Order: sequence, then C-alpha cells, then structure tokens
Amino acid sequence: MNYKHIFFDLDDTLWDFRRNSKETLLELFEHYNLAEAGKEVIDQQEFLTRYYAINQELWKQYRENNIDHQTLRMVRFERIFTQFEIDMPHQLVKQFSDDYLDMAPTKSHLCDHAQELLDYLKGKYELHIITNGFSDIQLVKITSAKLGDYFNVVVTSGCTGYKKPSTQIFEYALRQAGAKTQESIMIGDSLEADIAGAKNSALDHVFYNPLQKAHKEEVYKEITSLKELIEMF
Repeated sequence: MNYKHIFFDLDDTLWDFRRNSKETLLELFEHYNLAEAGKEVIDQQEFLTRYYAINQELWKQYRENNIDHQTLRMVRFERIFTQFEIDMPHQLVKQFSDDYLDMAPTKSHLCDHAQELLDYLKGKYELHIITNGFSDIQLVKITSAKLGDYFNVVVTSGCTGYKKPSTQIFEYALRQAGAKTQESIMIGDSLEADIAGAKNSALDHVFYNPLQKAHKEEVYKEITSLKELIEMF
C-alpha cells in the first residue's frame, strides 16, 4: 500500500473514551452522592448504562446538526438526572457538567495496542487526527495521554465548523496535511462518522470494531484489534 498519510479518529480509536469516561463518572457519582440522591437507591452500573445511551443519542443529534455542543454538554446530564428523579438545581447540574469536562480529558488510558501502534507508525507515515470532539477538550486529551508528538495535524469539528461524516472536514484535513486522497487512509471506530465520511470523500478506510458489532456496511478493511494494523502497514 502506497500510503503516506494516516488519519485517525481519537475517541475510542486511540483514546479509550469508554474507560476514561467511566472512571470520571464513578468519581463524580461518589462525590455528589448520587446513590442516595433519587427517590430510590441508584445503582452505579444502571446509571452508567443509561448515561451512555443518552450520550450516544445526543452525539448523533450533534453530528446531524440538530443541537449545538453547549446543548449536548448540559442536556445529557439533565436527562440522566430526570430519569433517576434526582432533584438537582440547574446551577448544580452545570457544575456537574463542568466537573466532568474538567476531569475526563485528563484521563490518559489508551485503547489496547494504541501506543504500540503509534510507536511503530511514527517516522514511517505522516500521522493526523480528525475528530468530532470539541477543540478545548480534545487537545487536553492528546496532551494528557502524551500523544502530541505523534501527530502533524489535528483537526476538530470545533475548529472547522464541520463534523464527520461531512466531506468538508475531510477535505480540510487533507489540505492542512498537504495530502492527496489516493495516498491517504482513515482509521476509526464509527461507521456513521468515520467510515461514512471516508467513503463520501473517496478515502480508503479501516473500520476498527473491537466489540465485533454486527453490521451490513461494505468497508475497505475491518479489524478487531489495533495490532492488526502493524501487520497491515
């Protein structure tokens, strides 16, 4: 393969969003004594399960331009508190959201084999990131996880005004990297954002599917472990 540029998604492709988010939410669950905050005792795992479902749906709305990032940041916690009948004043909900946004990006857990992969690729290819995350948050994640030295270009939806799967954010990233489509490949864990966007932009792509989720999409390459990319490149 004659690639010169490799574009990565960040969350749940390199930076272990699920693990880092879980750690943060459990710390806040204890700090705010949420177990006793509702009308009935709240189970931690049930809280996490419902939160992730809410968060996923709101991120879908964000990708589709139905809500902005400030709404996403607040509404996800308002909804989870409402579901568990937690009577929390608006200002305290905002404080909870601010605490989450302050704490979660400082977590540094990476996806399995991400460090090994980046060490292998560095110097062989030009590495870049395209992420739908917010610029202020994503840059803290990259710094906290010591990923900055690996990447030449980091493109966020916040800095461009475009979101994956929009072709505009991929075109912007290619221009910033000085990369041609035919010498570039996109790696990500989201069929809806990373893979659909790469397809729309005529980019080769790798679907990272560690949970082996069933799907009917045609993809260029599919892997269940980042270690497979060491053999591929």
